[in-house]
Amino acid sequence: MVSVKELANVLGVSSKTVYAMVEEDRIPCYRIGCGRGTLRFDVEEVKRSLKRQTPTKLESLQRTPRKHLL
Repeated sequence: MVSVKELANVLGVSSKTVYAMVEEDRIPCYRIGCGRGTLRFDVEEVKRSLKRQTPTKLESLQRTPRKHLL
């Protein structure tokens, strides 16, 4: 189990981004303690979750056509 800061370093993002991903339910986390608690993460679980969410290369290349030409 790692902290927000440690997970941010592993993923190469900011701590703020990790908090945003938690808020959006994009990554699994564990709350330790009372109230809001301290967040902890299983790195492998997070990586699996993100991998499932990542679109395939083909999907990422497909764009919605423009309705109006510039």
